[in-house]
Amino acid sequence: MKTKNIRKTFLWSDIVILLAVLAIGVVLLPWGSGWKELGYVIIACDVCMLPFCLHGYKITGESGVFHEKSIAVSRDDQEAILSFLEDGNSTFDIHVNEQGGALISIYYQKGKDVFYAQYYDYVQMMEGETFPLLKISTDQKVKLLKT
Repeated sequence: MKTKNIRKTFLWSDIVILLAVLAIGVVLLPWGSGWKELGYVIIACDVCMLPFCLHGYKITGESGVFHEKSIAVSRDDQEAILSFLEDGNSTFDIHVNEQGGALISIYYQKGKDVFYAQYYDYVQMMEGETFPLLKISTDQKVKLLKT
């Protein structure tokens, strides 16, 4: 569960795809009876896709749409990761852990130097503690994404 100041939203690419599929369905409606039913099915599928096409993120207090990059890390590195996210001065070695345990979500805008990161702790496949959303520098983002 994301914090309350982050919400999912549509990207322009999501809107273009949804409108293209809708247009295909509408174009098929005036054709013969078999094509008409296919058009209705395509339109219905397009409407059903709406909740699943939210690939962007809005952050309260910031303008524009953010993208997300997530990194699964080991829970053993929690103190080092949190201190790095808070002050950015500490050096640490991220141990990427495909099995999970913890997750770092990095939110960024393409073409802008605005970055946020958030640390999530998971316990036995259930969400544990959620840490605050922190604004990070470009250097911190580069170090995190190198993993």
